[in-house]
Amino acid sequence: MMAPGRGLWMVMVMGGLATACAASGRTYVADEPPAPASTNLVELNFEDRAAPIGEIVPSVQNTGTGRLYAEIVTHAGGRVLRAEGSDSGYALRFPGLEGGLDPPAAMLLLRSRDAEDFLSPGEGDFAFGADVLLDEESEDAPTDNGNNVVQRGLYEDTVQYKLQVDHGSMSCRFAGSDGAAVVTAPVAEPGEWYRVTCERSNGDVVLSWERLSDSKTGETMRRADIGEVTFPAGTPFVVGGKLDASGEVTVEATDQFNGVIDNVWFTLQDS
Repeated sequence: MMAPGRGLWMVMVMGGLATACAASGRTYVADEPPAPASTNLVELNFEDRAAPIGEIVPSVQNTGTGRLYAEIVTHAGGRVLRAEGSDSGYALRFPGLEGGLDPPAAMLLLRSRDAEDFLSPGEGDFAFGADVLLDEESEDAPTDNGNNVVQRGLYEDTVQYKLQVDHGSMSCRFAGSDGAAVVTAPVAEPGEWYRVTCERSNGDVVLSWERLSDSKTGETMRRADIGEVTFPAGTPFVVGGKLDASGEVTVEATDQFNGVIDNVWFTLQDS
């Protein structure tokens, strides 16, 4: 079995700008920093044009307000490639489905750079989501029988939040100190772009979705007081698959997303 290969491609730093920006035609001063492109803590739209379509993605850029470390984690020759996005821009293509016990895998790992982990919502409300396009074949391989979109924490952990497209359906799982809850949407058709949101709000957990080709929408909600969602420091926030606590690919069950992901985001909401 090939050992996982890992590449540290990029570190992203968000901060205020205290000097004049003559080239932009606008001057910013120390007490009036330019607004970020998004108020979300994580906002990954993959529009940095770091690679042409079909080429390996060497970096990603967070246009949200959070300070992040980002790392592309690969196994057995897996790669993340540039693809056409859901809004005519760019997106990330993850490895397709392959049989065998050691197929290629590749995921994007994020970690907070701040001492206070903003990816750990505690008792507060929070939401996250992404645009997803699933391949025609995406299940029933020995070690790749799931399609994780966004995940922090593992199923066996006390705390977790997760967006996945398994067995043709979209679902969100939330787990905290007082229990766990799952909300599931109708069947997601392969080859179609869906915009999916998972949310914990005022004691409810909610999954909402839109099929972008025809703007059809839906929502599933249930009452669930899951309690505090606080992770051990350094717990990976993963896009496109499943990693263990140390950030390594879980080779026996990768949950590799087989398809394209765009517009990944995460935010903490006001109580």
